[in-house]
Amino acid sequence: MLLDVSQIPKVALERMNKVHEEEIKLLNQLFESIDKGKEIEEIDDLFKAFVEDVKKHFSSEQEMMEQFNFFAYPMHRGEHDMILGQLANLEKNWEKNKNPKLIKAYIENEFLPWLMNHIQTMDTVTAHFLSHFVRD
Repeated sequence: MLLDVSQIPKVALERMNKVHEEEIKLLNQLFESIDKGKEIEEIDDLFKAFVEDVKKHFSSEQEMMEQFNFFAYPMHRGEHDMILGQLANLEKNWEKNKNPKLIKAYIENEFLPWLMNHIQTMDTVTAHFLSHFVRD
């Protein structure tokens, strides 16, 4: 296991916490599949599911931020766009090389550290702001 869901920082909106938990569960499945040397097809399916999950995660946050005119929306969106760009590059590389080590390295060294920091900073502020408008 890469990360226990209990280690994810909590924010003021429970719906965001649930999205983060589901994303970590999926990330753990992908990581374990790679770590245990599972078939490329399984890794491919999990990787695609992870990328789609991240896109939905970011999209739902961005919709709420836009709807309630969150003051730091451009900065928060910029972080999402950066990660989506990285994932797009990783997807291209994956389709070309099917090298699970590249996905594993990205998850461990880039995505997970970024996500933990992003939750503790951007998502914490965003959730606090949105909690004044959104009911869980």
